[in-house]
Amino acid sequence: MKIFFCDNRLGGLLGFRIDIIKHFAEAGHDVCLLVPPATNSWDKVGEQVPEGVRIIEARMQPSGTNPVRDLRLFADYLRIYRRERPDVVFNYTIKPNIYSSIAAKMCGSRVFCMLAGLGYMFEGKGFLKAFGLRLYKYGLSKADRIMVLNQMNYDLMLEYEMTSAEKLLLMKGGEGVNLQRYAYKPADYSRGTTFLMVSRILYDKGYSEYLDAARIVKKKHPDANFELLGPLAYDSPMGVPQDVFERDRQEGIVRYLGVAPVVDDIVSREDVVMVVPSKYGEGLNRSLMEACAIGRPIITTDIPGCRETVEDGANGYLVAKGEVQSLVSAMECFIGLSEQEKCAMARRSHEIAVEKFDIEKVIKEYDELLKYPTKRAEHQPAFSTKNVGNGAQTIPNSPNF
Repeated sequence: MKIFFCDNRLGGLLGFRIDIIKHFAEAGHDVCLLVPPATNSWDKVGEQVPEGVRIIEARMQPSGTNPVRDLRLFADYLRIYRRERPDVVFNYTIKPNIYSSIAAKMCGSRVFCMLAGLGYMFEGKGFLKAFGLRLYKYGLSKADRIMVLNQMNYDLMLEYEMTSAEKLLLMKGGEGVNLQRYAYKPADYSRGTTFLMVSRILYDKGYSEYLDAARIVKKKHPDANFELLGPLAYDSPMGVPQDVFERDRQEGIVRYLGVAPVVDDIVSREDVVMVVPSKYGEGLNRSLMEACAIGRPIITTDIPGCRETVEDGANGYLVAKGEVQSLVSAMECFIGLSEQEKCAMARRSHEIAVEKFDIEKVIKEYDELLKYPTKRAEHQPAFSTKNVGNGAQTIPNSPNF
């Protein structure tokens, strides 16, 4: 079977789904990764592409809104799928979910889409927002199944009539975590605490809140350490500008670790507490799942995609979205615990990972998707050939929005 994985970044595709990709390649499937060219360090580091897995590039601006470039992207997808004829296409992120889904279904492929961090799509008003939702709905109408990673996203899909309940698949363990690679390691906070934020450098990931909290806590607890690990995102509308980031780094309150090819070596240090103060709902935050697996306490926002990793007070703390003082209180509460209580939190994190996030459970869900039957009759082709004047012309059908 020929299986395509289509995403807006190679780094994200390998970082989040390497175990799924390896599983299918080792099972003898012809696996191909369809991504735009690498543009930053996040795309260029990370997992090595498994042996036998091909990479094909399509022209894409992941954050761009230029309709001409999006049409060019669709044309790339269509050309590639006509040539390759994949049996199955897995799509991730917005543009693949729209344009790859349409192109793949036109070429007779089975299509499966994953939606993560859906909440922001329904915020705001205006023509562009309404048009974007309609376009997304049309792209998703070409999917055979649609995977979501938390209950809120599942409910939103139904509330906004983006699809039917029959097509939705709630993956309660998110995208899973490899418990062998992210193996449990005992914690030890007897010599201090390192609060570690792992994220792209974006305002909506809680960058400002983390820095403000670090400044406050550092004054009261000078032995506490604060670190930030993740790629810069100057190309994103929510990315922290370079001059602001450089100014904050020079301040020295938070140590920037850059982008690491092996994140687990950093997270697994014995004195780490994982902090993710994201302000917008996610699918199911991978950094938090990995920290749970290793056995590290969690401090994160009480929002969908983050709260699923925390039993408040048992393996960490949930904080109010966008509230610096709530984050400060959680950090200081952890610092004030006894060594025994801190290590008990670490152990409970690992237990939660075993119960909920084991990658083997997710692999079984993907295997079941491959067995899911094609329902071609449900999908109207996006384009048809009709006689116009003296010849044939390919024109778009009207989407049933």
